[in-house]
Amino acid sequence: MSKLLPLVVLFVSSLAYYYYNNFIKPIRVNIDPIFRRQQIETVILNSWKDYKLNGWDKDVYHPLNPQTSRNMPSSGQPLGWIIVDALDTLLYVNSFTNDITVKSNVEKVMKDIEKWCVDILDYDVDAEVNIFETTIRMLGGLLSSYHLIESGNSTLDSSIFLNKAIDLAERMVPAFNQTETGIPYSSINLHSGQAVKNHVDMGASSTAEFTTLQMEFKYLSVITGDDKYWKLAESVYEPLYKNNNLLNSYDALIPIYTFPDTGKFFGENIRFGSRGDSFYEYLLKQYLLTREPLYYKLYRHSIDGMKRHLLKSSTPKGLLYIAERPSGLNHIYSSKMDHLVCFMGGLMAMGATEGLPITDARTMSWWDKKKEEDFMIAQELTYTCYQMYAQTPTGLAPEIVVFNDRGSSEYTDFHTIGSDWWISPSGDFAIKPLDAHNLQRPETVESLMFLYHLTKDPQYRQWGAEILDSFMKYSCINCDDPEKITYTSLHNVINIPTDKKNNVESFWIAETLKYLYLLFQDDVDLTKDIFNTEAHPFPVMNQDRLKELNLTTGWSL
Repeated sequence: MSKLLPLVVLFVSSLAYYYYNNFIKPIRVNIDPIFRRQQIETVILNSWKDYKLNGWDKDVYHPLNPQTSRNMPSSGQPLGWIIVDALDTLLYVNSFTNDITVKSNVEKVMKDIEKWCVDILDYDVDAEVNIFETTIRMLGGLLSSYHLIESGNSTLDSSIFLNKAIDLAERMVPAFNQTETGIPYSSINLHSGQAVKNHVDMGASSTAEFTTLQMEFKYLSVITGDDKYWKLAESVYEPLYKNNNLLNSYDALIPIYTFPDTGKFFGENIRFGSRGDSFYEYLLKQYLLTREPLYYKLYRHSIDGMKRHLLKSSTPKGLLYIAERPSGLNHIYSSKMDHLVCFMGGLMAMGATEGLPITDARTMSWWDKKKEEDFMIAQELTYTCYQMYAQTPTGLAPEIVVFNDRGSSEYTDFHTIGSDWWISPSGDFAIKPLDAHNLQRPETVESLMFLYHLTKDPQYRQWGAEILDSFMKYSCINCDDPEKITYTSLHNVINIPTDKKNNVESFWIAETLKYLYLLFQDDVDLTKDIFNTEAHPFPVMNQDRLKELNLTTGWSL
């Protein structure tokens, strides 16, 4: 029965998806790509203008009280958290826009960034920084900007960003050498090179964090010809898999914490949300980036394990979702799902097609029933994530939902009379009061972007346009003043008028607006560039270059 369960779940969720496409007729919005690109360009420039005027070079920006904005390191130096993270989004706009005024404004912004990187940005920071976040946002942003500039997207000096990337990477390299396993501690002092254990969770590192460094470090090795970045980042996998017997004892699904000194898992909490998500993402993306077959095999094991243990559907409409196993695979599952999990629609679609349009992928010799099933699941997960937006009063998704599922640990609480949980109109999911906030996260529009370009189905642009309209309507500040309008997070997606949250994450421009922009761009080739977990694009690696440098998988199971 356990082998049949994923197919039963998939059948039920397929009915929900069919019901939507054939019987529910939502209000249609304008999905003209030129109109939508112009809107998104305006939102990007308005967001940037506000930051430049009121929070320039601060890593943490508070738009409601700009004077409280700050830099992340205790030393007070800026890391470029927002500036560097946003640069390749601006490079895309510069490359794609047909508006002369927009192009002129964006070129000025990019010149400001280039000058700031030369004059101010210095990674000799005598303070500890999180290795994962610094890698995906800063190292990733610098390297992707280098890539896009080298590709002809701008007249900026690409060497500036490459040299900053090398300097930053060199300051993080010592972290891999301070444990016997090669698994780094969570943080590092960029001046002294001293790695620092996680201050909580008994010093265990987030499993997703140290397995989400590889795209960046491997690409840096290809650019520089120095194989140490590749080898160090890749070395974390062998102890993780072997010391835990990961494929057999855990069915290729990871608990979310690992002790760096031993490579052993801490706890049994298994989920595709925070601290688990990008482990699975980087297995596939390493394969797509480098064509190392081991990583597709590992991805395949994990996806099959997810289908067996975590793939569930809600009542009454059968929305497909990925559950959690907080106490391990042999205990009751939780029907809680983070918005973060919504990247899985795009990931599984790319895992099935390898970036080819679905009509082309289905003609390939490697297409099989598993890939067809993966693609169906990708579509249905993306539909579920769209419903997390469409069913709320604001049209914006909360941070977390709990699905209505009789087999889950939350089922009784879901149906408790007098509960303060908000129940969706369809009855398929609920939102707890503390989970109702919206941080302008990108994962759903990320999946919409991938699914649109792989299928050319306009429904994905329809859903993206609805989400964009909701962001513009409900997350704006100074909405009636074109000179001051900007956007921020929300405390609550249920209540109207919305209660604004005094925070803008760097991924608002770096990811959410970038993916929306690419959703309405017509010529996106998903076989050429692979996006890291912060939406920074890296080029698929040239196989001759990899052979020249002898860059290959350095371990096996």
